[in-house]
Amino acid sequence: MFTARLAFTCALVALAITDAPVPVRHLAHQARYASAIDESQRALRDMVASGKTPGVAAAVTIGRDIVWSEGFGLANLELSVPVSSETRFGIGSISKTLTMAAAVRLWERGLLDLDAPVERYLPDFAHKGRGITVRRLAAHQSGLSDAFSAEHYATTRHFETLESAYREIQQAPLDHQPGARAVYATGTYTIIGRVLEAVTGRDYQTVMREEIFDRAHVAIIPNDRRAIVAHRSGFYANRDGGGFENGQFFDPSYRLPGAGYLATARELAQFGASLLGPTLLSDRGRCEMFRPVTLADGTPTEYALGLQSATGAHGPVLHIPGGGIGISSWLFIYPERDMVIALLANVNTAPVGGQAQRRIAAAFASAR
Repeated sequence: MFTARLAFTCALVALAITDAPVPVRHLAHQARYASAIDESQRALRDMVASGKTPGVAAAVTIGRDIVWSEGFGLANLELSVPVSSETRFGIGSISKTLTMAAAVRLWERGLLDLDAPVERYLPDFAHKGRGITVRRLAAHQSGLSDAFSAEHYATTRHFETLESAYREIQQAPLDHQPGARAVYATGTYTIIGRVLEAVTGRDYQTVMREEIFDRAHVAIIPNDRRAIVAHRSGFYANRDGGGFENGQFFDPSYRLPGAGYLATARELAQFGASLLGPTLLSDRGRCEMFRPVTLADGTPTEYALGLQSATGAHGPVLHIPGGGIGISSWLFIYPERDMVIALLANVNTAPVGGQAQRRIAAAFASAR
């Protein structure tokens, strides 16, 4: 199991990298990665040709280098705009990983206690004295109902501030005792976002920009459906009888910390690579973020802080899928291989975590 191998991963000597932007290496003509790139291209062309998604983009980092980044199919069906390495997709729940990277950075500096009750930072929290902490929220063990998020899945309502969304989300009833079970939730990450605001005195988007995006040298942005955003993909749904149609319009502003960002595949892979070195986290912080959180009775779970843990064909892997209307995304981080794979598509049913990903991972792992 991953937990059994985590000690080895956490004991690895820190990699010798700097805070410089992750460089793009044009390695398609180099023998080491040419066959891996060819196989990966075939895998994603097959996905598009089979009608499983209008478009898809992928990026792979090895060490601190982006060794491959490419798009396939169409970002916009009506205008026949092809997907490129610059296409911005919705990333859904990978937003959780971004949020928790910021939380762990604040924990490293002693500004945030992940195991303190939420009301220490948010005195108006509706569930005082129930043992709800940032760690429990992040690992889906808060016990809070996620009904608000379910009811607002396709909402067009815009929340101008995170606080306005928090006021409503934190009123959710407890479905079970905190720490008793792990039940996946998204809206509750808005509470974590408010905690970050409280401990820093900055608004959530500023925290994310200064703590994560500027340091990782990425231009990840909120999925503001009202804004004009360069290179934003369309959001598609499957049409009865085959093919695709425009997905419902939705406004994810209430769930920005849990599922509200846009990114390119290259930016997500670059962010993942930054997690594996000192650009964002120390060895101590990385272990804190990657370690699965047990239930209160000691039962192990797959959930770490904004990530899920597993062991696959290529060793321990931290991963997280992201979904939503017109969104299929997946981030895979292989710490022992120092490899990151990001896959993004523009229909919610695209199998970005399936056979194509396995082909890509196998191809690049064998090229190491």
